[in-house]
Amino acid sequence: MCGICGFSGDMTNYLGESDLKEMLNVIVHRGPDDEGTYFKNNTALGMRRLSIIDLENGHQPIHNEEKDIYVVFNGEIYNFQSLRTDLIIKGHKFYTSSDTEVIVHLYEEYGDDFALRLNGMFAICIWDEKNRKLLLARDRLGIKPLYYAFKNNTIIFASEIKSLLKCSIIDTELNYNKIGTLLSYRYIPGNETMFKDIFEVLPGNILIYHSKNIKIKKYWDIEFKDNPDIEEEFYYENKLLNLIDSSINKRIISDVPIGIFLSGGLDSTIILSEVSKFYDKSIKTFSVGFEKPKTKTNINDYSELALSKKTAKYYGTEHHEYIIKPDEVIDNLKNIIWYMDEPLSDPTAIPLYFLSRLAKKYVKVVLSGEGADEIFAGYTVYREPNAIKKYNQLPNLLKDLIESLNNNFQINFGKNFLMRTKLPVLKRYKGVGMTFKDDEISNPLSGDLQALWIKDKKSDKYLNSFYHMPQWKDEINQMLYFDQKVWLPKDVLIKSDKMTMANSIELRVPFLDYKIVEFASSLPSSLKYKGNTEKYILKKTFKDILPSFILNRQKNGFPIPLSSLLNSELKNFAKDILFSQKSLSRGYFNAKYIESLFKDYDSSSHKGRQIWLLLTFELWNQIFIDNNDVLNENFSAI
Repeated sequence: MCGICGFSGDMTNYLGESDLKEMLNVIVHRGPDDEGTYFKNNTALGMRRLSIIDLENGHQPIHNEEKDIYVVFNGEIYNFQSLRTDLIIKGHKFYTSSDTEVIVHLYEEYGDDFALRLNGMFAICIWDEKNRKLLLARDRLGIKPLYYAFKNNTIIFASEIKSLLKCSIIDTELNYNKIGTLLSYRYIPGNETMFKDIFEVLPGNILIYHSKNIKIKKYWDIEFKDNPDIEEEFYYENKLLNLIDSSINKRIISDVPIGIFLSGGLDSTIILSEVSKFYDKSIKTFSVGFEKPKTKTNINDYSELALSKKTAKYYGTEHHEYIIKPDEVIDNLKNIIWYMDEPLSDPTAIPLYFLSRLAKKYVKVVLSGEGADEIFAGYTVYREPNAIKKYNQLPNLLKDLIESLNNNFQINFGKNFLMRTKLPVLKRYKGVGMTFKDDEISNPLSGDLQALWIKDKKSDKYLNSFYHMPQWKDEINQMLYFDQKVWLPKDVLIKSDKMTMANSIELRVPFLDYKIVEFASSLPSSLKYKGNTEKYILKKTFKDILPSFILNRQKNGFPIPLSSLLNSELKNFAKDILFSQKSLSRGYFNAKYIESLFKDYDSSSHKGRQIWLLLTFELWNQIFIDNNDVLNENFSAI
């Protein structure tokens, strides 16, 4: 695992090695073990390395035999050993045992199509001296981030935006057009970011920079089947178990100790169960919970440590846990936002940050269950298409009566559901992270930003492509496609990468092996969400393998007592930030509406998420927009 950066084009000599060094220094947390650079032929490449495989000889940049193709690489290639064998047979010579060198020779052999042969997580830069061509490639699902900017006939790239901001020709400017989108999704879908003119390479894409032009090529996408051939369930169970076995086996290859993030839920327990089969060393597991807030809260809202401990004991792991105190959230929030780069307001970044900090004391590599919910339908929201289908099958007279009762007697229950029954799925569904609904966004936004949001919403080619492309008829699969293309890379995976790398550990996600993703997309949706059972086929596959207390538990996710904290320990902190002169002077939001959020606050999770988004966005502005030079972790001036 590494952090990479560099630039190529007309401004390379002007920027010099000093800019490259600055870009590397700000991402040292991604790779504290080693540093390497290349600087010639109007191109600069840099890397910070976290040594995982071939600890002694994996120094980057790595080159081919003729030293005219160079690569810097962040990630892991899990099939590198078989690829290496094939490439040696074809006559290629290796001078290291690292997975990075495979990439160089794959490019020599297959050109721009090299990424199709890779099974792994990766952000790659290849510099082809002979053809004067630079390539940026990102893995299929977007596990590893990769950003870029293009200015003055020069492409600048990096694993993190803060590294780009250290390049002296990059401006730190807010992307005002996307503030409304941020309120809706809590992230920015597509290749844009909250920084104007800074973009990301989308998952499954390769960017090619040649002759001062940029071309972007998609090399992989997710394909669902409308009418798949139906086999007996045991066929799918056997195939899935074999795929997960293979994925786990690949992801426990490491020259350093590994551990597992354990929530006590289905996904992390499956990983623990599988690792226990193949890993012949002591397994370390890690869990976090929150100290009980001052306001009354159900214990399951803030801690699942008891279940995690029970699971760890069942499998005989070396278990470690940490309890987060409310004041630690306040003390570390600005650091978390700095590491995140973008104003992602997902509160689960907090426990993930502390969990990674705990794991860093014991291991360099951790496995986690990210992605299972998005490929096997693990959220209750995926129940809605079946509910709408059943409602629409009711006699028209009965439906008219239900709607009349809702309208005439102002019955609130089900009103939102009835409205949604009349909309196509991708008009009513915006992912599980939706924070402000469309009819709410105009409330906090100032007049100018309202107009920008409406204009941007109409012209957003990326999001509109989901509404106008030929869709599969199955609505659950349409929702899954949206979440795998938007929610997963822009929230779940970016958060997971940034919080683990903040603590210099590598996160591996076995469920997102692309072969498992392709298998899941080939399944009928009835095997993913069956009746009221989410992740049906996954649970069925492991019903005789996992303990019953895991299989029978209710899904709870990563528990965070956000609403309770905002009603107690964090309330004054949030109000001081949001009603500060600095915040109000921006003119982004309607102060009276924000006051009403606090005044009417009833510990509802919906209002809590809205306040949290506004709070984290303001702190992000203070760190990145107000303080262009504060690109380190010292926020005493803020």
